[in-house]
Amino acid sequence: MVLAMLTWGLSWTNAKILGFYANAPLIMFWRFFLASITFSFVLKLSNSSFRIPPHAIPITIFNSVSMVSYNYFYFKGTQIGLAGTGGVLVTTLNPILTTIISSILLKELMKKKDWLGLALGLTGGVIILRIWEMSFANFYHSGNLFFILASLSWVSVTIITSKSKLILSFFPYSFWSFVFATFLSLPLSLNADLFSIFYFDWVFWLNLIMLSAFAMAFGTSIYFLASTKLGPKKASSYIFLVPLTAILFAMYFLDEPLQLSTLIGGALGMFAVYLININ
Repeated sequence: MVLAMLTWGLSWTNAKILGFYANAPLIMFWRFFLASITFSFVLKLSNSSFRIPPHAIPITIFNSVSMVSYNYFYFKGTQIGLAGTGGVLVTTLNPILTTIISSILLKELMKKKDWLGLALGLTGGVIILRIWEMSFANFYHSGNLFFILASLSWVSVTIITSKSKLILSFFPYSFWSFVFATFLSLPLSLNADLFSIFYFDWVFWLNLIMLSAFAMAFGTSIYFLASTKLGPKKASSYIFLVPLTAILFAMYFLDEPLQLSTLIGGALGMFAVYLININ
């Protein structure tokens, strides 16, 4: 999970670089396509079955829809906003929102420390957004609107995946989630030249492979496994490793400035996740 979260931290920089080459739907389609191919080898090496029972198809498709939604907002946000800010905002909001929504759906009682964690996490999100100086236009053009929508989409992925263990084993669930997502994202990318990526340089391909094979096929699958083994709240707590690495990678590769609001808000968010998940 630690290695998986490091690939996620780098993925924000990967996505920002890819956004210089093509639009969000085109990159999204090829990311899912390459991740499906990569994970098929994982299935082979693990001697796992490719078979998916009919009763498991609906939940897998539902997860794929949520993954497509997340990736669309993720790419749109990084195209127009700061990769480091997105990496901090989304990954600190994810466990906070997961806790709120899963507690409502599962009717779980929260302790005082959980309420304090939620308050700190939401406060951290407000500080990162610099909500006091934003009009709706600024909110949109900064990419923050897309980052929030991405976070909400990922809550759905986390909760759905935690329920999938009752229906389908981890390996075929991950593989078919990527495959269905590939087909679901194809219609969105038809307005672009689907094969234009073969004219791009090695920088594009390096970042696409990092984003597909490492961040998605490896990182997302490990996250799926953790969601089934640990539950949605515990699995989402590992995401607190992502904000710091997202900022560092963005500063190093993209020369993005470190904003004080992002640093303070991110620290509050990570402490909030710690409070929520500590026994």
